[in-house]
Amino acid sequence: MQLNEGAAFCSRCGAQVVTIADDLSFDVSPKSRLAATLLSCPWLVVGLFGAHRFYVGKIRTAALMLLLGLSPILCGVGMAVVAITSVPDAENPPVLFWVFYGLTFLLGFAAFIWALADFIIAVTGNFRDRQGKLIKRW
Repeated sequence: MQLNEGAAFCSRCGAQVVTIADDLSFDVSPKSRLAATLLSCPWLVVGLFGAHRFYVGKIRTAALMLLLGLSPILCGVGMAVVAITSVPDAENPPVLFWVFYGLTFLLGFAAFIWALADFIIAVTGNFRDRQGKLIKRW
């Protein structure tokens, strides 16, 4: 049975008609997939600070990622300050040193995992810009 041209539903079964243009239509972002991929790479360090999210216009999550990426540095500075100002004759560093040490590791690991996840999503072409458009063009 052939459908009438322009029909929205099948006259026999009532199923909605999907045209090829409807099925293949998706919005593609004008942003570069290569740029988003390189900026999200955690091994290039900028991915840890959310550079790729700033690039695609996701400012709020980029700022959050920037704070998460900077927090291990700040904790490392705190750890150094505690180590320098503590009593040099003490056998064990103060507890605050170990708190900063643990926070440095945990926050750094969290930033790395987030950047790695975004990197994998960008490489596979499933990363989206601020408008929700896929970034597919290399």
